[in-house]
Amino acid sequence: MKDDDFVSVWRTTAVKQGVALAGDAFAATLAAASLALPGDATLTERDVNDALRAWLAGPGAMLATDHVELRRWLVDAKLVERDGYGRAYRRAPPPASFAAAVAAMTAIDAAAVAEEARTTHARDRAERRARHEARKA
Repeated sequence: MKDDDFVSVWRTTAVKQGVALAGDAFAATLAAASLALPGDATLTERDVNDALRAWLAGPGAMLATDHVELRRWLVDAKLVERDGYGRAYRRAPPPASFAAAVAAMTAIDAAAVAEEARTTHARDRAERRARHEARKA
């Protein structure tokens, strides 16, 4: 998939609410979530949890999950490495299956793209509703 396609999938996914993800939407979303963690630091579990909570309250607000499950997904996808004791976490180089999605999300401000998509979606929805209400009147 091309970088532009992952960005398009991210835009489409960002306007949803309470979603479970699969396929390209899952890849784009996990890639964006992984970038919420600094790439050059070892983090405690608390640091990772705080960063993922903040991400879920902002760009990742469309997900129907919590920070603990998201952290597990990132570790399972090998986007985040965890030491054997679960005390130290580090963003990992993306595996081949996520490399294109991570590259695409790195090239943009995922939070800004999500916010712009949500704003545009809300505006378009309000305009459609106003047209509908005008026809009923």
